Amino acid sequence: MSHPTLRLPRPSAAGFTLIELLAVMLIIGILAMFLVPQIPKAMDRANVTACRSNLSKIGEGLLAYETQFKDMPTTSGARFHTALIFDKVWESTSTNAQRLTCPNVRQSSLTIGDFDEEEWYIDEDAIDGSYTAYAGRNMKDYPLRHRTASGFEALVADDNYPDGNHRTTTLALMGDYSVREYELVDLQKKGLVDEEEEFLRVGAESPIEALQKLSQD
Repeated sequence: MSHPTLRLPRPSAAGFTLIELLAVMLIIGILAMFLVPQIPKAMDRANVTACRSNLSKIGEGLLAYETQFKDMPTTSGARFHTALIFDKVWESTSTNAQRLTCPNVRQSSLTIGDFDEEEWYIDEDAIDGSYTAYAGRNMKDYPLRHRTASGFEALVADDNYPDGNHRTTTLALMGDYSVREYELVDLQKKGLVDEEEEFLRVGAESPIEALQKLSQD
């Protein structure tokens, strides 16, 4: 008596067909078309967050400065916040030095790009607006009269020179040590900034009164 032959199923061919590969490539292309333009925005937003952290740390430093000297720095512009190092409230470490300029501005575009980080802010006489991408309080024209500054008084901010630190955002450390965020689009909608402006000016020509009291130099 013969037995029926047992036939095993033939394994299917491995891999993708040409049509499946083309479909996958099409999907990847569509995703790339939508996602790639968002990468610069995401990177800038990350730098805005890092910048906010820097300004918060500067606020803590200025509070320590006031505790130590019973006064705010009397120097203006770039020397206002960098006084944290040359007046030895902060040690001149790499970490502290990096906190005194905006992380979204290339260091190679600043004078400090030629020096080691620990040397950036130790010489008060050498420091000017090219050493940092933050504008500091103009203490010569706008001294802080009261021991406790108002939340409407700016102390340090993105200098936005010559074309903005961030794509649309300007951050400012205020007198109450909070960090305020100015969005260009919102200011344009309120009529405070002209539609054709690509960034918010900081310094004497700023349309925002608090930011007029800052200086790059």
